[in-house]
Amino acid sequence: MKRRGREKKEGLNEVDVFVGQRLRELRMLAGLSQSDVASALGLTFQQLQKYERGFNRVSSSRLFKLGQFFRVPVSVFFEGLENRQAAAEGGEVHATGGGEEQENTLQSREALMLARYFQSIRDPQIRAAIRELAERCAEQQADAGAVAGDASAGGAASSGTSASRRGRGRRAEQGGHA
Repeated sequence: MKRRGREKKEGLNEVDVFVGQRLRELRMLAGLSQSDVASALGLTFQQLQKYERGFNRVSSSRLFKLGQFFRVPVSVFFEGLENRQAAAEGGEVHATGGGEEQENTLQSREALMLARYFQSIRDPQIRAAIRELAERCAEQQADAGAVAGDASAGGAASSGTSASRRGRGRRAEQGGHA
């Protein structure tokens, strides 16, 4: 006998988990606690917590209310789901997630917090400087990974390939502005 809200007793429905993650992202981007959102929607924070973890399925009427609350279309809760399902090849997300899932959650939380802080910066020059810093750090990481990969394969890495792939070219590498 199936339990309501779950497709299998031992695993969570991957769509419910995905929608819950999107709900959590929206809440964190808004800088709100679970209690804040729950009380605004007439829920307990435990109910919201179960939605965010995918333990409880969010009904269509509740999704509509959440979309209104966050001022986003309901489709936002499903954006990226098809890509994720294709990557998972239709597998179930199990309740006992491994270390990689927890690491991705922590990285996602950091990214959401950075996005929230970035949104609060109004000075366009500071925003541009932060974007450039983030891009350079990412390029440096990518270049370091390419060098390590090429060294183990016995080849030589070409410097600056990640910057030119994104159309930034040498100007960005030499400190020029985009």
